[in-house]
Order: sequence, then C-alpha cells, then structure tokens
Amino acid sequence: MGNDAILVLGLLAVAMFLLVTERLRADLVAMLTLAVLVAFRVVTPDQALSGFSNAATVTVACMFVLSAGLQASGVVQFIGDRLLKYGPSNPLGLMLLMAVIIGPVSAFINNTAAVAIFLPIALRACNDRGISPSRVLLGLSFFAMMGGTCTLIGTSTNILVSSLAEKSGQEPFGMFEFSNLGVLLFLAGGAYMLVLGHRLIPERVQPQSMTEGFHLNRYLSEVVLLPGTSLAGKSLREARLGERYDLEVLSLIRGSEMMGLPGEQQMLQEGDVLLVKAPAAALVRLRDSAGLGVKPGRHPDDADLNSADSALIEVVISPNSVLDGRSLKGLDFRRRFGATALAIRRHGSDIREKIGRVRLRTGDELLLLAHRHNIPRLEQHSEFVVLQELELPVINPRAALTAIGIVVGVVAVAALELYPISSAAVMGSVAMVLTGSLPARMVYRDVDWRVVFLLAGLIPVGVALEDSGAASAAVNGVLWLVGDFGPTAVLGAFFLMALGLTGVMSNTATAALLAPLAIVCAGEMQVSPRPFLIALTFAASAAFYTPIGYQTNLLVYGPGGYRFSDFFRVGAPLALMYWLAATFLIPQLFPF
Repeated sequence: MGNDAILVLGLLAVAMFLLVTERLRADLVAMLTLAVLVAFRVVTPDQALSGFSNAATVTVACMFVLSAGLQASGVVQFIGDRLLKYGPSNPLGLMLLMAVIIGPVSAFINNTAAVAIFLPIALRACNDRGISPSRVLLGLSFFAMMGGTCTLIGTSTNILVSSLAEKSGQEPFGMFEFSNLGVLLFLAGGAYMLVLGHRLIPERVQPQSMTEGFHLNRYLSEVVLLPGTSLAGKSLREARLGERYDLEVLSLIRGSEMMGLPGEQQMLQEGDVLLVKAPAAALVRLRDSAGLGVKPGRHPDDADLNSADSALIEVVISPNSVLDGRSLKGLDFRRRFGATALAIRRHGSDIREKIGRVRLRTGDELLLLAHRHNIPRLEQHSEFVVLQELELPVINPRAALTAIGIVVGVVAVAALELYPISSAAVMGSVAMVLTGSLPARMVYRDVDWRVVFLLAGLIPVGVALEDSGAASAAVNGVLWLVGDFGPTAVLGAFFLMALGLTGVMSNTATAALLAPLAIVCAGEMQVSPRPFLIALTFAASAAFYTPIGYQTNLLVYGPGGYRFSDFFRVGAPLALMYWLAATFLIPQLFPF
C-alpha cells in the first residue's frame, strides 16, 4: 500500500471521527478533507472541482427546488389535512393512514420535505383525537425513509449512487429500476410497524398545554408593581428588570387590557401586572425588592400567554437552518424574528434556564411566544418547521396543477429516458420559476446548501480512494473476512457496514464514501456491481435505530418527546429485518 493510500485512509478515518462526533458541520468536514487532498496533491485541481460539476450535485440541488415548488402550491398539505382530518381515531389506524399517504409522496419529493409538510398535520390530527404524538410520529419518519427508496428521486442518496455508477462506466439507475424492491421492503417494514413496532413505542408526550408539555409552568409567575414603586414612569428598558433580577417580561396586564411581548419602550405604571419567566432564585430576590410583589397562588399557563397581540407556537430547527450552531443571544433572536424563546427541547429533555447561551442544533424544538403579525413570517422561514397549523394554505388550482404537472413531467422524461435525470431536473426547476410556481427569491433559500457542499467535497474523496489504491486495500480486508462465502455473503457484509455507518453520520456521506468500495469490491470478485450499489442505496436510508443518522428522525425527535433509546428499541429490529430481507431479495432481483 503506497503513501497516498495510507494518507487517504488516515484522512478518511479523521473525517469519519469528525462526522460521528459532530465536532464540525458535515459540509465543513467534506471541504476540509478535500482541501488536504489538494494540498498533498493526491487529487488534481480538476478532480477537486469535479464534485461541483457532478450530475448528482446539480440534480440534488434541483430536486430541492422541485420539492419547494410543490410545497409552495399547498396541494400536498391540503390533501394530507383532508385525509387525516376524517381518518381513523386510534393510533394504529392513524399510523396506517399516514403510511398510505407519506410513502407515495416521499417517493417523488425529498422525504425530509415530506415530513416537514406532514409533521404539523399529524400533530393536529393527534391533538384532535387525544392521541399521544409519540405513538404516531416515529412511524411518520420511518415510512418517509422507506418511501424515499422506491424511486430514483426519493432521496439524494439514490441520485448520488446512480451518478457515481455512471461515472465509473456503469449504466445509471432508471427512475423505477428498484421500485419493486423498494415496495417489497416498504410493505415488510409497514407490517412490522403495524404489528409489532407500534407496541414498542412509549407514550412520551401526552396531549396537553404547551407550557405543561415543556414543564414551564413553575417558571412562570405574575409580578405586580406596588403603590409607590420607583419603577412607575420608567420604561422596561430603564427598569432593567432582566439584568437586575434575571427574568424575562412576557406580557403586561393593565386593568382589563393584556399586552403580549411588550417592547422596551413600554412605560410602567403602579398596579401593572407583569407575566414573567424566572427561576425560583430570581423570585426570591424580587420579594426582597421595594415596589414589587410576586402574586401567590397559581402559575400562569397557555391562556395567560396567548393574547390579541401574541401567541404561543412550537417550531423545530430545520435541517438547512442558519440557526444550527448559533445561540439565541448571538442571533438577537427576539429582534430578528419578533418572538422570544421560552424553552428548548433536545433529545427528550427540556432546557428552560439560560437558554440564550445554548447553541442550537438541527431538530431542536423551541417554544416561542411570538407577535401574531410575525407568525406568517415565521411560517415562511426555512429556518423553522412551525408545528401549529394556524390555517391551511389557500389553494390556487392553476398554480397547484402547474406544480404537479412539472414534477410529473420531470419523472416522465427521466423514466422514458428522453433526457438524463439531471437535465430533466434542471428544466423542471427553471419551469417552476418561469411559471411562478416558486418565486425566484425562494429558490436559493430552499436549497439545502450543506448537502450540496457535502456532495461536492466527498465525491472527489471517492476519486482519491480509487486512484490511490486505498479502496482496493479496504475491499481486500472485507474479502479476507467473508469472501470465501460467496458474493451474497459479501453483499450482506457490505450492507451491514453501510447500515452501521449511516446510523452515526449522514446517509449522503455514507453513500459517497462507500460507492467506490462497492464498485471495486464487485471488480475484485468479477461480478456485476449493480447489486452492491443497490444495497448501498437501501442501507444508507435505513438508519431507523438512531435519531441522528437521518434528517426525518431529527425532525420528529423533539415533537415526539422521544429518547435515543426509543429509536433503538423500535428501529433496531426494523433495521435488522431490512438487512436480512435485502440480502435475500437483492440477488434475486439484481443477479450478480
């Protein structure tokens, strides 16, 4: 093994460590890895830039645009809401209905976008029926993951592996080439979830008020300005209550008038009642101060916070959010978004104190108190998925039919092989803008640029793996272990390796790093690489057993109130079944 191969394998080990531990963002890890390869002349400048011009990178970016155009039309939300509104009233029936809806939808639009669309709809259906969201949302994510494997465009992983196969001299995947396998595994996974999986899901979250759900009640109190207080005639800014007493003023009640989220210039008067969020220690200091009194008795709840001016809403930090890695204080969140964060839910735990300094992560659920006139702006922000369906989008039939027609056209053109999927996706994206289905200003906002740069950075790493001989060295190790048992055993081992990696780092990164190994492995065994590449697409999208391996799991993590162990309890048997079924079925459908 040459020096370049040793360097590439060592660099790959460091990159995987950074991806698994999340010390750095995945796209930054990809770019750093690429930079080192260029610095040590392992790849040429042209090879280093090949990831940006790769058909997969372009296609994935365009698929984000197509999904956004369909989402902007509101037709998917409208249909989903109608079906769930009049659907079954029990958890099992609701999960079955969602499987029927989300599976086909996620086969044709990005499955992360599909879950973002259906998440608030599913929550409302649960609340209307008094069903714990925990019993349903895990199924929503899993069915979207399985549905995404049924077509070429269901997930970026499929597009990437197809492009890398074509670049190595193989035929690209057809639009519905692996649909038969995808549907079989979807049905098997659905049967597992409906027969056994749903029994393993605990009721982590009960239908209740938002303040109760975040265990925020004991942090909310009412403070009255007593007669003769020195704060009368001062503005909230001049009173400096937050600095002096470590509290946050959420509402002001004056007589029968309630003012939600009062501004810093709001003047105070004797008798004003301030609804504040504060820890117990702050309330003790307040009691000892002159001119302020803490009202004893009940703790305020949702009804006290919702007013004509403001409302409580829950949001989830979306996968492509600029908030990821930044703190509320650093973002100047209240001024920027017209809302104040009251609590953060992460990994099943609620954070209520000193949340301004907490660095936000994808999948964090935030409880916000927002000015009502700012809520539509929050709903339109790509940084959040708003979990409350305040109102259904107004459907413009012409715009909806146009968006649907464009997506159907892209699928048909690619399926009939009139143009490659990359060309069809570019034409479809342009059509979305020209027809007004998606405003031009939203195009760049709705593309997940982290995925784009992740692909652009890791595709050249695959080139380095092959050219340096590192891929051959890694494959020889696999063949030494299981090669004597035949290609099916090697395929099973390869599937299991991909399944393990995708659970701790992104599915896209797993596919980009293992696709060259799959091709080299098939070459060493003198068999078709097709079965190995198909195995990779399915294994990379089967991270059922962990919340961090797939973006749809992150989206439901907070709203479902799940713990890490919940994903493993329900998802590990499903992943094991997936592995065994795929190892048996792939050689039957895609002979070596």
